[in-house]
Amino acid sequence: MLRALEKAKRLKDRVYAGEPVLGTQLALQDPASMEIFGRAGFDWASVDTEHSAQSLVTVQAMMQAALGWDVVPFVRPLIFDHDEIRRFLDIGASGLLCPFIETAEDAKRLVDACRYPPRGKRGWNPLRASAYHLSDDDYMAAYEESLIVLVIIESKKGAENAEEILAVDGIDGVTVGPMDLSMDLGVFKQWDDPSYIKAVEQIRAGALATGKAHGSGVYDEESAKRAIANKETILLTLSDTGVLGSGATKLGADLRSAIAATR
Repeated sequence: MLRALEKAKRLKDRVYAGEPVLGTQLALQDPASMEIFGRAGFDWASVDTEHSAQSLVTVQAMMQAALGWDVVPFVRPLIFDHDEIRRFLDIGASGLLCPFIETAEDAKRLVDACRYPPRGKRGWNPLRASAYHLSDDDYMAAYEESLIVLVIIESKKGAENAEEILAVDGIDGVTVGPMDLSMDLGVFKQWDDPSYIKAVEQIRAGALATGKAHGSGVYDEESAKRAIANKETILLTLSDTGVLGSGATKLGADLRSAIAATR
């Protein structure tokens, strides 16, 4: 089996075994981001094409950078688009973190975009994914068992339909999109608001009812412990820009304090 598929299959087995898996999102276009998070021991990293300047060229470079580590490369599409998703899979994405999923029909269309006929509607030509057609048979034998499809629920409508979304065969799990969800509810960043808490609980209940993995953002050891106590296993932490920004801010403040102490 191709190494990328082997890594993805191991991760998918862990997801279905209920093990917490740690992921991040990559906005910077340098494949060094993928290498750094791979070296740091992250289980998966999603290249964010929704909110950044990532292109197909940089996405492919990220896929190549991931090969040297155990980290499994995902892609977050700009929007749900059948052809865009097909291209990401063809260049080697092992997983998808797909936004704008609000109904079971949305979820079915997503699965259709990921699977070849007769199960789906994906067009043939997994160019890089099959080692430039040198391993077509290996790819076709293993890709369905290896591909990981996670949806992002980030609206009131999506939360209300969470169980139906997650009941769709081919959807492996869900993560909460907290910013957009709270905005859609009219309570932006008000994490203690009853309507936000209710929506998150609807998503969690849908996941538990269907046996699918679920999770939300974790930003430190304490938030990770709370998430795991709530049976969350899709642990999505700060992005590369988030880690760089918070780290640089803290380091700058510490150094300026040291400088000030000498005056």
